[in-house]
Amino acid sequence: MASEVKNIVFDLGGVLIDWRPCEYLLESFPEEVAKVLEKEIFKHEDWKLMDRGVLPENKLWEKKKRELSGFREYVERLEREVPELLRPIEENVKLLPVLKKSFKLYALSNYGRIYFEMVRKKYDFFELFDGMVISSHVGYLKPEKEIYLELIRRYKIVPEESLFIDDTPENVEAARELGFRAVHLEEPLRLKEILIRELKIEL
Repeated sequence: MASEVKNIVFDLGGVLIDWRPCEYLLESFPEEVAKVLEKEIFKHEDWKLMDRGVLPENKLWEKKKRELSGFREYVERLEREVPELLRPIEENVKLLPVLKKSFKLYALSNYGRIYFEMVRKKYDFFELFDGMVISSHVGYLKPEKEIYLELIRRYKIVPEESLFIDDTPENVEAARELGFRAVHLEEPLRLKEILIRELKIEL
């Protein structure tokens, strides 16, 4: 018999915070520019280094302005506008106070240190979490096993009693391998439906 769920572990980007940089690029820049910026910034290893806490956001943008000198004006615009893309998905965030009455809530997310501090200070829903593990603070990234183990150790979480929700299949699979009940959130606005289905509750 499956264990009763006591904890809900949320990814942030794509689950509680809007994060669709590639869509934004295509909407905001000429197509050929968007392709270069996607490959050389968001899909580049440097972005992972930022999430790992190795390359601070300001250093990342300095590096990209040097490397992509022919696209400098676009990179500068991107640097200004990326923080504005990090907005709560209101329909999902408003579920947290209701869930908090019955479950412990946690965040497990790949996030640069500066951007994380920015959203944490800006949005009060972070106060509802019983604990958070952020990649840039611990030096590990999902789907690396160590970041999940840090969450388990730090908050004495039993994976079998925990529902993990993420928008990236690899992260979901890694959580399952460690015993979490894990769900891939393919569409952000399906979160409520998934919670009702998985937890057998009304929202």
